[in-house]
Amino acid sequence: MPAIAAAAHAAGALCYVDGVHATPHVPVDVRALGADFYATSAYKWSGPHIGTVVADPALLEALHPDKLAPAPSGVPGRFERGTAAFADLAGVTAAVDHLAGLGASAAGSRRERLLASMAVVERYEGQLFTRLLDGLAAMRHVTLYGPAAAGGQTNKAARRTPTAFFTVGGYSPREVAAALAERRINVWNGDNYAWELAGVFGLRDSGGGVRAGLVHYNDAAEVDRLLAAVADLASGGVR
Repeated sequence: MPAIAAAAHAAGALCYVDGVHATPHVPVDVRALGADFYATSAYKWSGPHIGTVVADPALLEALHPDKLAPAPSGVPGRFERGTAAFADLAGVTAAVDHLAGLGASAAGSRRERLLASMAVVERYEGQLFTRLLDGLAAMRHVTLYGPAAAGGQTNKAARRTPTAFFTVGGYSPREVAAALAERRINVWNGDNYAWELAGVFGLRDSGGGVRAGLVHYNDAAEVDRLLAAVADLASGGVR
């Protein structure tokens, strides 16, 4: 990411990073990324349904969006839509404190504790995700998409969020999701808003794929339960 940001800056452009999916899973240092703008949504990391764009106040001062005349003229007020959702903002603070407390040995300021805790989260989720990907890759009726699988082998060198995207032979993604739901396993199906990517994969007209994601409160037993349910689809066991 820093190399991409540097290339953008060299061309005189600003760099806007969509960090909605990454933020719940990895430690994020916006300055180190080189991002001029970094977007994230608190509902992705145990908070309320509220979005945030992080930017240097000096940069925001140079931007003048269209706004209603009564709206504040200062930063960040001129980018907001009326009165702030104060109750939701209190929930955001609580969610950040929750994440900052996940690392048992994390110490220092809240920022330091948050970065340390999220490093622990990334390692833990990575172990679970490897278990999930290896299990899915071993099933002949499952096709994995993305850098997770290369020649049928899990690519452990690829750093990515713990989200698997796959299809199951003989079933539509919706049928797979419904079958897993009967076992109280929650997955998603479709293009996951990645419309163009689904087209590149050739999945757009067939219902997309199945998305199975992990977060810090999942455990190995849940991964194994998901794998067992997908394995049973080979014989129609959960259809």
